[in-house]
Amino acid sequence: MIFAIIFASLIPSILLYFWMKNTVRKPENESFKKTCRDAMFKGCMVIFPIIMTSFLFAVFEKLVGLHNGDSLFASAFHDFIVLALAEELCKTWMCFKVLKKADYAYTWLDTIIFMAAVSLGFEIMEALLYSIGSSPGQILVRGVLIMHGGYGFIEGFFYGKTAFTGNKLWAVLGFVICWIMHGAYDFGLSPDFLAVSEYSAFLSVSLALVSLIILIYMIIFFAGKKKLRYHIPILF
Repeated sequence: MIFAIIFASLIPSILLYFWMKNTVRKPENESFKKTCRDAMFKGCMVIFPIIMTSFLFAVFEKLVGLHNGDSLFASAFHDFIVLALAEELCKTWMCFKVLKKADYAYTWLDTIIFMAAVSLGFEIMEALLYSIGSSPGQILVRGVLIMHGGYGFIEGFFYGKTAFTGNKLWAVLGFVICWIMHGAYDFGLSPDFLAVSEYSAFLSVSLALVSLIILIYMIIFFAGKKKLRYHIPILF
């Protein structure tokens, strides 16, 4: 039964990936599809550098004594730095590797899709890892929200905007938004934060709803007719 639930939780991410790869970009481009596959594969593999980066952050956490702290600050450091920052940094780095390897002049739209594909690859691997010890409800909610896919969409959009405008602050803004949302969601579920008040869970619930809105907007964006600027090849 649990294996069926885990498989069901992966279906939304898998369907979103194949939809992006096969129907969003027109006309069809084999180089684009090849890069999409590379992005998904690298997204699955990014879990290894994330584990290493989290380990290094955890070592620093231990050196400064925060790992023993029973405080909101210690929990915030762990959730924002050891977990969220490590994951967002490595996903961004992996997207850069995908773009560098692309053998054609990709567009702003392509950049959004590639970053989303990297994030979906990691989403799948993380869902499998976190399914250990999670309840069926937690597994399904995590699968339906596709939170990492939404973060990838945001970061890909702002990175593409940087490439289109030449203003690197857009890429920084996209990264910071994803990092803060990610860290705040994890922090909102930490025991120390939940112990503050019976209403503390409102933070993570609100961010989960925001993630659902982002997912809906992402689908609408991909399904709609994009402006010309999203189809123009971008060069650094």
